[in-house]
Amino acid sequence: MNAHDTAKLSRLPVRPRPRQGETADSYLRRLAAANYLRFSHLRRYLSTPEGSYGPIDPAKLAALAGRELPAILHALPELVPAAPRPPARRYTDEDIQRNHAAKRAKYAAIRQDSSNGMSGRAMERKHHVGHRTIRKALASATPSARKKIHREPAALSGLQGHIDAMIAANPQITIAAIWERLADEHGTTVAYPTLRTYVSNRRANDTPDKIN
Repeated sequence: MNAHDTAKLSRLPVRPRPRQGETADSYLRRLAAANYLRFSHLRRYLSTPEGSYGPIDPAKLAALAGRELPAILHALPELVPAAPRPPARRYTDEDIQRNHAAKRAKYAAIRQDSSNGMSGRAMERKHHVGHRTIRKALASATPSARKKIHREPAALSGLQGHIDAMIAANPQITIAAIWERLADEHGTTVAYPTLRTYVSNRRANDTPDKIN
């Protein structure tokens, strides 16, 4: 949203000041409560793009709160646009196969050194590996495939029970409705993609033969 668009926005009647060390969502909750608005509605109105579950538009928030944009960004530094990150490296199938072949070769060399009487510590120094790798190489000539570790999203820590209860009470509840209830009833804002992934996995586990 550009400066011309934000200039047309009406200021909210009650405009509390941001507090020192306050998060943007905390300030929005106070702003919503002071003006008898639902937090989830205000949060989505200020999202980029509007109506989504994306980041807060600081210029739009500044206009509604009746403050200058630099003042909002100073008070709520999390809204300062982050510097672009370099793209994450994606490993190709060829990369994975090449790494696995190199690991097999290292295992073979360790096993050969062991059969020649080399000590474990000497093999660790020679191959620049730890004692666990030495043990694995001596136990099997084939490196084990890398296991995928399932971790519950940290952003949902403590909320899984509430989400599960909503789904149990209404199996057809939408992810948007869950997001709004978490925002309004449990005082927390979660990343929509994280919530969508959790709910999709939860439903897939409940109905294993159903493809969503």
